[in-house]
Amino acid sequence: MTTLCGLYDDAGDFLNGGFTREFALAVAETRAPTRMGRLWVLPYRPERFRQWAAHLVAHTPNLRAAWRQPVAEVLRAGARITHLNELRVGAVIDCSGMAVVAQAVGAETLATDARTQAPATIFPLRNVQRACSSVAGMAQVLLPLARAGFPPLHLQPGLASGEFTAKFAGPPQQVPELISFLQRQVSGFARCETLPEAIVQAARAGRMIVGRQVLTGADVLEGRKFPGAVARGAWPIEQWPEGRPPRFRYLPPHTHYEIPPGCLQAARLKNLFMAGKCLSAEADAIASARVMGLCLATGAAAGVLAAASLTSTGLK
Repeated sequence: MTTLCGLYDDAGDFLNGGFTREFALAVAETRAPTRMGRLWVLPYRPERFRQWAAHLVAHTPNLRAAWRQPVAEVLRAGARITHLNELRVGAVIDCSGMAVVAQAVGAETLATDARTQAPATIFPLRNVQRACSSVAGMAQVLLPLARAGFPPLHLQPGLASGEFTAKFAGPPQQVPELISFLQRQVSGFARCETLPEAIVQAARAGRMIVGRQVLTGADVLEGRKFPGAVARGAWPIEQWPEGRPPRFRYLPPHTHYEIPPGCLQAARLKNLFMAGKCLSAEADAIASARVMGLCLATGAAAGVLAAASLTSTGLK
């Protein structure tokens, strides 16, 4: 069990409708969000997410899926990409998280690094027999870990009692040592366990494509609005420096920011669009906009923009 972040404002209301809301509710374990500190999240199971995504792909007319295909060749003519892996294309959406297409054609990019977005080791933690919902309760868990020299650990509660999703700043190979320490040294964790095959390392953010507009940290924190905005966000700027506790900078109460369409279209390529972790944003801004709720919203918006560009050029 894990959570969809970035779907809601601080009152627990959906920020983005349409595809974003429909998909989130289709994969969710509950109809209502769960409070996590000052934020609202929606519990879901990754297998359900994969199943529903596969269902949508399989039932979308005129769509052909080619999974796990590396980007081998990207050709351009002037300000347009013409071919991708020998396939003639009218428009391309880069949602690789690492701006793979953009780098292949030399488009300008920005990047995060371990100073602000270190990778996370994620795994389920079960059979925890103590309350961890309060700040004081979590402090009693995290303080012994810090004293023992472990990297930061963050626990998100699951739906079932004693279940958590753990986000660990250390490498995957350190998880068995972490579990052993919790079992021996922290009250209520004597029977805790995880599944070795469920331990994964995930990049929080990577490389962003410079677009016609660049979302800034100030845009996020000041809740700026834009004409023709394609998505809304209210998640804090969430930075994870390597080996240090995370830093959260929250928006003012009852505030959200908007993402303009220019952040989803490359600055110098007319038919290159981007979404999710590749959208045009500074390191501070992507630390908010990289979460799943906004990945869903910007992904849907990029599809609309790309389709509109084909219509306008007669390449339907």
